[in-house]
This record gives sequence, structure tokens and C-alpha cells, in this order.
Amino acid sequence: MSIASLYPSINPSLLLDFANSKVLDPRITFTRTTTATYYDGVTTAKAEENLLTYSQEFDNAAWSKALVTITSNATTAPDGTSTADLAVANTTNGDHSVVQSFTFPADTTLTISCYMKAAGYDYGVIRHYSAGNGDVWASFNLSTGAVDSNSSGVTASITSVGSSWYRCVMTKTYSSATSGNSYGIRVANAGGIGTPFAGNGTSGIYIWGAQLEQRSSATAYTATTTQAITNYIPVLQTASAGQARFDHNPTTGESLGLLIEEARTNSITYSSDFSNAAWTKLGVTITSNTIVAPDGTLTGDKVVPSVSQTYNQNYSSLTLLTGTNYAISCYAKKGEYSYLNLALIYNASNYAGAQFDLNAGSVLYTRASGFGYSVVSTSIAPVGNGWYRCVVVATSGLTGIYPNVVASNSLWTSGYPDIAITADGFSGVYIWGAQLETGSFATSYIPTVASSVTRNADAASMTGTNFSSWFNNANMSAYIEAATNAPPASTNTTGFSLNDGTLNRTNFFQSGGGSLSSARAWLFAYNNGATIVSLNSAATAVTQSVMAKSCVAIKTNDFGFSLNSGAVLTDTDGTPVVPTQMNIGADYNASAYLNGTIKKLAYYPIRCTNAQLQALTV
Repeated sequence: MSIASLYPSINPSLLLDFANSKVLDPRITFTRTTTATYYDGVTTAKAEENLLTYSQEFDNAAWSKALVTITSNATTAPDGTSTADLAVANTTNGDHSVVQSFTFPADTTLTISCYMKAAGYDYGVIRHYSAGNGDVWASFNLSTGAVDSNSSGVTASITSVGSSWYRCVMTKTYSSATSGNSYGIRVANAGGIGTPFAGNGTSGIYIWGAQLEQRSSATAYTATTTQAITNYIPVLQTASAGQARFDHNPTTGESLGLLIEEARTNSITYSSDFSNAAWTKLGVTITSNTIVAPDGTLTGDKVVPSVSQTYNQNYSSLTLLTGTNYAISCYAKKGEYSYLNLALIYNASNYAGAQFDLNAGSVLYTRASGFGYSVVSTSIAPVGNGWYRCVVVATSGLTGIYPNVVASNSLWTSGYPDIAITADGFSGVYIWGAQLETGSFATSYIPTVASSVTRNADAASMTGTNFSSWFNNANMSAYIEAATNAPPASTNTTGFSLNDGTLNRTNFFQSGGGSLSSARAWLFAYNNGATIVSLNSAATAVTQSVMAKSCVAIKTNDFGFSLNSGAVLTDTDGTPVVPTQMNIGADYNASAYLNGTIKKLAYYPIRCTNAQLQALTV
């Protein structure tokens, strides 16, 4: 016998297939008075791009050499590796350069960048030549660290990255098609594009990390070998006030359904601008707006430990309550370093936090020390293109506290989270979207600028004839496929509540909390001041952030439910409340929020058999 043959013989009188429809039934009243974030499973943005090949191997045949000799791996590159090349002008009179060719359509903005360092000559030139546009160039003084000059319509910049290295950038918008092009790095003995000259055969410039991007500004360097690279990232969306969120897994695109969350406040200001003075930097520097962030904008920052340091801190000062759970979270992506330390700290003796491996996508260590400090839980979740959302839930022991976000190249096996490390002043980790909220779990990201921001609760309900048109009080069964992002062993959550606007209600998929204090689902009915049903899935656990299928039958003296095809639990004594409304993802009084997603909710105007309850949840 097939499972389908055990399904009810009638169709549900209410079917809310949120995951597939991605719209609200018109009978649902939905409110949320603030914006909120979610993933739509569709929208992506261009992230890293490097259209050059062999971007740090200038001796490769992909680079044409003109009157220049390349010595590979001649010195230490900005990232600390011995991969920087030396370009020496030979003794023949002429232009001394390395070039690659490419083709682009009209109305294109190109950004070309390269790391350069003086090695006998003090000038490097980024040059783009095409038949349709002629010479386009920018000259850089590698002694003074200044843009020397550039051609008309060019935007140029030079940025020190330590050890006399500079990142040199040229941007130009082309109205004509750019066919028959060559992009090159030229060794020069004078400013400007320079006149041809004969080199001495020993002097030149060091070069490393060339990058070509089809956009209006340079992003963090991405190395290439045989293939050019263009990466894309899922874009975190912002829903307007009053707009329901139909969330998706950002990496798989799976539709997760209707997202319902309680109100939360992000207490951290300038949550994505770590260069702001709201963040205190000790022993670190911040390179702002250097990488495409999870929201698709060029707002991701890089936290770089300084070469000489006593501390390695990047923190925001806040006043918190003692003995309270706080969730600190941050989006992070590996750079040259792969470790992120995320912690609540007070001083060297009082802290709680964790270290995350951004290469493996795992939690490496949790650490806590001091009066009242403890780590409640940790998690790391991929959000696409190498970005992760890292979360630490910790209990604070003192009121003055500092959420700290730092990069590391060493394991945090003991001691204080911000101990000094051996650093090169260039390497680090990319960060974006820090959040500190009161609670035992993290909720969706809440952007802030100059002040803390509250995201108000989602509220979805059916009342009046929108409810009574499909409801049958005599016999009923309901199915829900949902997941809670709250820890089900400690937090009350509600999938839906049938109630009369008071304590008189029947709640389902209410997990954890109270006397349960374990990860299980719960069918709870309360009528006329008394609990009439309290069934919980003691043998079948509910896992945080994992979809669960459950089905309930409600009838006088005949209750039952099954979770994930588990054995049907029953109760044969009790008269359920006569409800006048249904609250979706919350209790009757805007409490015990699901804090998760509902894929599907279905209502049958019959008391399904126990076999049917079990079959529906397979």
C-alpha cells in the first residue's frame, strides 16, 4: 500500500502553500511596520571579477612582453608570499611594458588595477590602448605614493598597502567599442605616459596582482591562472514595511516559505561601516568598501591586523544587562586569513566568544572566562560566494561590554580573543553586517547607521468571515511544514494558534520552553481556564532550523498528532475552544513567535484517522 493511498479522501478547505506560491492568501491580514531582510532565491549580483589570466605570473605567455625582462617570484608580495615579479626595462630605446588583449562593447566602464613597487625606477604606468579609443593611461609615482598624471576622462588612485607597495587603479568609461585592445603595465623613468627610453638592464618596478573589471571601481584583488573569473553572490533583499517575506536558502535557492519573526533590535551602530569611529580599532586597520557584500553592494570591509600590535581589537562599546543572553553575529569571508574571532569582551579576564574557520565553514573553538560569562551556542551558515554568517550566543557577566570582530591567522586555543598575532599589514578577513541583539538566537540582519534599529514583528492572521469560511469546529485536522530558528529546547514557538482572542486557544507546533525544556513539538489546548490537552513528541526531536512535518487532529475527546511520521500521540479527554481566528506563526497575544519559516499549512474539515496523520507527515 502506498503512502498516498492513506491521505484524506477530501481536499483541504484551506491550503496555504507559501513555499510554492510565494504570495499571501488574500484572506490573511499581515502587518510589520518596519523594513526587514530576506533572500528571494533569485536575485544575484556580480561579485569578484578579474578578466585577466595569470594575474600574478607576468612571465607567462598570456602576457606579451615589449622591451622588458620579467624575473618571476623576485620579492615578497603584499600578501606575504614570494610571488611578486620584477619587470626590468632593457637597454633598447622604446616603451617597456607587459600587456594582455581583450575586447569589450561600447558604453563600457573598465577598472584596471595593479600592485606596484619601485625597484630602481620610480614610475609605473597603467595603459590601455585600442584602435577606437587610442591611448588611455594613468601614471603613478611609486616614490611619493601619488598619482602623477592621467589622460582625459580617467579616474586614477593610488593606495599604500605597506612595505612600499601601492595599489594603482585606473577607471575609464568608453563610449566606443573597445576592440583590438591591449592592457598593459609600463615601466617608466619619468612621469606622465613618458617618452621612449633605453633602460640600463637592471632597474625596473615590482608588479603583482593585476586585475581588470567591467565596473566603475576596483574591488578586492582576485587571483587568476588559466581562466578569467567572474563570481556572483545571492543578494540579501529588503522587504518594505507591510511586505511579507518569503525566505530562501541563499546557497541552494530552496524556497523556505513565509518568514515570521519577533521584534528585535540591533544595538550596534554603523553595522556595516567598520571604518566609522563607532568602532574602536586597536592594532587593526579597516579597508572600507573593498568587496561586494551579501546585499550586493560594494560595502564589504576588510579587517587587517597591523604589523606591530599589542592588541588586535575592532569593537563597539555598549552597555548590556548582566546574566542576559545576547546573540552577536557578523557576515565574514576569508581573505588571506581564514579565521574570524567573534566575542563579547570586557577585559582580558572576562569574555565569551568563538573562532570560526571561514575556509572550512566550521566553528573551531568556543572560549569563555570570567564572572558570569558563558557561550550558549554557536553557528556558521553559508550565504553564498564564500560568505558566512557567524553567530555566537553568549551570556554577559558585566554591564560594560564590547562586541569584538577581528581577523586571525592563528588558532584561538587559549586566553584572550584579541591577542597579538604575527601580521604583514595587508592580510585579513572581509566583514559586513554586524549585529547584537538580546535573545538566545540570531534573527535576520537589521542594518544600522548612526543609531540602533528595531525591526518590528511580523503578524499574520485570519479573522471574521476570512476565518469562518473554511473552519469547521466539529471536526478538524491541520498539517504544517515549518522550521524554527529558535533553539527548540528552550524557547516557546508557535506554528499556528486557533483561538478566540484570549487564553482560550489550541496551539500547534509549539516547541520547547516551559516545563518541556527539550527539543520536541507540542500540541497544547487551553479552554475555560484549564489545560485540556498537552501532548509532546518526546520520542521525536525538533531540530533547530530544520524543516519538520507535523499533523494534528482536534475533536472533542479525540486529539492526536504525529511529527515526521512518528507514532501518533493521542488524548481522549477534553473539549476544544471554539475559535474565532487563526494566528499564523505566533500565539494569540503576539507572543511565542515561530521565529522561522512555514512552507505549507493545510486545514481539513474532518478528523483524519491516525494513519492519515502519520502518512501526511512522511
